[in-house]
This record gives sequence, structure tokens and C-alpha cells, in this order.
Amino acid sequence: MGRGERLLIALTPAVAMAVVVLGLRVGAGERVRAAMVYGAPDARAGVGQAWQLAVFDEERGVREPVRLDGVEVVARAGTSVVSWRLSTNEDGAAELALPLKQAPDRVEVTAGGKVLVSGQPVPCPPPEPAPPAAAWARFARRSGPISLDVALLGQRAASGFPANLWIRARDANGGAPREGIAITVESDPGLTAVEPKVTTDALGWAHLVVTPMGFAVPLVLHAEYAGARTGPPEANTGEWAGGLFISPGASRIDMQDRYPSGLPIALMVTVPTVRKTAYVEIDDAVGRAWAVAAPLPPSDTEMPRAALKAPPLTPGLYWAVAADDPTGAAKLGPGSIARPFVVADSDEAGLAFGTDSDSCVPPADIRQTSRVLSACLALVTPEPVARWTALDGFAFQGARNARRRSMGLSIALGAILVAVVLECLLLFRVVTDSRARLRAASAEGGAGNAFATGRVWGVVVSVLVAMLGFALLGAFLLRLG
Repeated sequence: MGRGERLLIALTPAVAMAVVVLGLRVGAGERVRAAMVYGAPDARAGVGQAWQLAVFDEERGVREPVRLDGVEVVARAGTSVVSWRLSTNEDGAAELALPLKQAPDRVEVTAGGKVLVSGQPVPCPPPEPAPPAAAWARFARRSGPISLDVALLGQRAASGFPANLWIRARDANGGAPREGIAITVESDPGLTAVEPKVTTDALGWAHLVVTPMGFAVPLVLHAEYAGARTGPPEANTGEWAGGLFISPGASRIDMQDRYPSGLPIALMVTVPTVRKTAYVEIDDAVGRAWAVAAPLPPSDTEMPRAALKAPPLTPGLYWAVAADDPTGAAKLGPGSIARPFVVADSDEAGLAFGTDSDSCVPPADIRQTSRVLSACLALVTPEPVARWTALDGFAFQGARNARRRSMGLSIALGAILVAVVLECLLLFRVVTDSRARLRAASAEGGAGNAFATGRVWGVVVSVLVAMLGFALLGAFLLRLG
């Protein structure tokens, strides 16, 4: 065997391994930046779609949100096209307002000339039926001839912020409303009442403002008739004991009970923590009408707050939801708070959108209409709006990575195949040449026969070992692929 052939036998495995490493590098996954577009059903507000965008960097299966400026969004629905530029916040999130008459049939999101996601959004899946939620607060004990019911505005309270309670007093036997019932809040260190005693009106309603402190807050109410008593004292009393549903870390929403149609919806959001963003949206019973990721300017003297204005909405029943993360409102989970309101040209017209037919009735005294509307809103049970992944930018990036992985694997396996073929040719060359030498040595008397045979078998074993190593490496690469 010549020097060149020996050198080739030695270098073939090294060169093959170098090409394998190069192929693995070509096919290796890299840090991927992509966008996710989350859809939501359209509300009846007549303002289009309120979807959400999130941008992430993914590396080795771990995703991190990306704060990004200059994100361009283009949405098409038939012949209608809308486009705008926006920025994502520290959570990688941004709200998309799509003023289209129908759901878009194509959305493209780019940043810095790179496509983050593009394609036809997945249509809204059919809604899953949800059990009806109870409007009245649950109680552990209710007793006495005076029956009390408690409704918490928005169905949840935020620790450290005032909560509006509407209490209805009725006769426990006939169910008639009881006027002039004095309702007293039992003292508790975790609950502060603005007025510890309130009295019911002609419709049996009393309004109580309390501030819960903590996350497990008991509420005990004592009712007693404040007028001229007849019969035994216990015949004019009642008691209600239960607890308030507290949403940990929830914000406060200040807004009106009713907004006239055609005018913007003004509201104020105050958060109890040092969060930099408040996620606020307006929903109705069928979908998402408006949303914003509101930045919260820091303050050394008061809690962070943001004054917001939503666009005018068509008449109907809505609720504003504030959450501490981009997905908090999707399930009305911890950290979220809801505030029902109506859009109508009068309080009486607003009562028509109420969900309780017994309580949302115009009163005989028109001066009480506003009060009845407030009690009517306390019986509204806000429901979370379903979300779905309309576009997944990582699916597109995953297909691209799959193509790169296939290319890298092809390079690595091709290098192994070429090395095996080359080693086989060299082995064949060695065996053929050695046989010729052995025949020549035998014809001459062959003193070096045994030595030559040993060298041949040494070369053969070395080449076969190299081929075995290539076979194992190829199997490993196929397993990775």
C-alpha cells in the first residue's frame, strides 16, 4: 500500500466526522422569533374584532416574551384591508383592533422585514355550553322571618378597594319586599363598612359599601324592622352569614352604570401593585368588543392608575374587565375584576338589558330608576370570553426548522455513506494488492508470507472497525432525525 492510500485511510474518518459535525450544525435548531395571534368572538358592539398579539423568542422549547417596536400588522377580509404599526410591551403582548365587518381571512405580522406569522386565521370554534352562574352571593346561614339576599357588583371584590353590595330584604313566607328594614354589618377586622347600618327602600333594596382587607373575608348581616313592631321581636328579624369572593391582586375600575350611545366609554383603572401594564377589555355575552394594554405611569404618592377611553358602543349590556396579565381576562381568574354597565339613552332603557326579570323592572317612582339600575347591574354575572389560537407563528418556524434539520441530516448521512464506500474501496484495494504480493512471495519461497498475511489482516480489521463506527454513528443520526 502506498503512502497516499495509507494517508487516505487515516484521514477518511476524520474528514467524515468533520462533515457530520457541519451537517449537525446546519440542521441544529436556532433561536426563533415568532408571533401568536389569539382570536376572540365578535361582540354586538359594532366596532369589529378585538384580538390579541404576542411575540416570543423560543430556544430549546423555552419561550420568552419580547418587547418589540415597529411591528407591522396587515389584516384582510375580502376587499377590505387594514394595516398599522404597533409595539409590544414587556409581556410581548399588544392588542389588535380590527375594524372589519367580518373576521379576517388573512393576517400578516412582520418586524424588521422578517415575517413573524402569516396565513389564514383559524375560524372561531363552536362555543362550549357553560352552566349558568348564580347571581346571588352564596351564604352559609340564612335565618329569620326577614329573608336577605346579597349581590356583589361584578361578582367579586378586590382586597383594599371598596366593593358595592346590594341587599334585598323580603318576607320569608310570602316573598314580598320589606321596606324599612335596618341592616347592620357585624364587626370584623377584615371588613370595613362606610355605613355600618343601612335601611331598605320601598322595593326592599339597601346599598352597602364595604372594603375587604385580605382574601378570606366573612360577612354577617343582621336585619331588624325599624318601624312600629307587632308581635314578638323575633318576628321582625333576620340574619345572613356568608363570605365575599375576593380576587387576589385585583384592580379597581371606576366607571358609570350607564353611558349614552354614541359617546366614548370613560373609565379609570387603579392597580394595587407595581405592575407596569393594566390589561383592560370590554366584553358582552357573545364576544370581545374592545381591549387595551394600558401603560401605568409610576407614582411615589399614589397607586398606579390609568384613565382610558373606549370607542362608542351600540346599546346593550357590557362589562369592563381588568387583569394583571394578558390572559387573565380569558378565564376571569385570580387578579381579574369585572364591572358591568349598560349603554343606553336612559336609565329606564338600560333596565331592558338586565338579566334578572324580577329586579330589572322600572319603578313606579321615576326618581328611583337610577338606583334600580344599579341593583340590576349587581345581578349580572360576567362570563369570560372564549379565546383561541387564530395563527401560530411557531408552526411556520417549525416547518422551516424541520427542513433545515432534514438538510443537515442528509449532509451528515451522506458524509458517512461516502466514507463507508471509500473505506470499502480501500479495503478491496488492500486485499487485491496483498493477494498479488502473497502469490509472488509464495512463488519465491515466501519467507515473509506470515508477516505479509498479518499486515493484511491488520489493515482489514482497522477498516472494518472504522466502518462499524460509521454504522453506529449513522444509526444515532437516524434516531435523532
